[in-house]
Amino acid sequence: MNVKDRMIIEDYRKARDSFIKLDGVVYDKLCALVKESGIQTLSIEHRVKSEASLAGKLVRNGDWYQKFTDLTDILGARVICFFNDEVDKLGKKVEETFSVDWKNSSDKRALIKADSFGYLSLHYTCYFSEKSGYPAEICNKKFEIQIRTILQHTWAAIEHDIGYKSEFGLPREYARGFSRVAGLLEVADDEFIRLRDGMKAYTDDIRARIKENRADEVAINSVSINEFVLNNRLMCELNRKIAAINGAEMKTVDSGSYIEQLGWFGITKIGELQDMTERNEKIAFSLAESTLRATDIDILSSNVGLWYLCRAELIARKSTIKEITEFFAVSLNDKETAARRAKTFYDKHVGKENK
Repeated sequence: MNVKDRMIIEDYRKARDSFIKLDGVVYDKLCALVKESGIQTLSIEHRVKSEASLAGKLVRNGDWYQKFTDLTDILGARVICFFNDEVDKLGKKVEETFSVDWKNSSDKRALIKADSFGYLSLHYTCYFSEKSGYPAEICNKKFEIQIRTILQHTWAAIEHDIGYKSEFGLPREYARGFSRVAGLLEVADDEFIRLRDGMKAYTDDIRARIKENRADEVAINSVSINEFVLNNRLMCELNRKIAAINGAEMKTVDSGSYIEQLGWFGITKIGELQDMTERNEKIAFSLAESTLRATDIDILSSNVGLWYLCRAELIARKSTIKEITEFFAVSLNDKETAARRAKTFYDKHVGKENK
């Protein structure tokens, strides 16, 4: 290692503690802006470069750095998003939150040539100015923030593992292979956005139709059943009454597990579920009252109404022990337990009515 590089290493040792403090501030800031943006992220990674890593960098690229302050990646942070348009939204937040060194920042996604392979992230070099209110020891120290999607992150990890950073010097067939994969990942990122937006539009439409009682022909699926439980007037009222038995709090949970149970009854459309709710709400509430009144349960899931409605349907249909066992087995996946519970349920609620 030459004299210049040794001086850079020595300056790193002196500054390392202040970069560790800066790391904590940057991480907290990133967490806050992600929360404020309402964007769900896979992870926020951050690290202060180790001395060994810095030494290796200087050996490989020492000619680029004449002094310690030429290095902008002693501290690095990375935010991994689910969707490509969220990369841009978080980028705007970074620009509003930190001082940006635009000379050393770039949207590396736009730097890839049309006939080259690659899949890169949005890259900022940032710092806190002296007017930021932070301690002087962490001000004006450069650090890097990368923002990328999961697929961009996957590409970068594989590319790093393979060890090729450009198509130059690669045999043509391998360069073309890299380009095809990079193109597929870009298409996949765009398709995920289209699917997300389509699902949101579908969910909004189903919610509106359920609230306005015009969802009779809507198929029961993971979206429609959740919207029914949370927005159908009769179901909401049944849940409210059941929760009031013990003054319980209602916790919203996914209702998708009831699709198969409703299917066992032959109920596959929202209109049919609405009819079942109208038929059985009184029996369902009576069952809930008889089982919950003597308990001290203070938290109930939003599926509690569905749970009792299904059992009310078994009673209304005067189901046999065999039929009740089949129904219980749908959710229990244990025939012996299902049979035992079916007999207890039949004796208590169905057999008694048939006598």
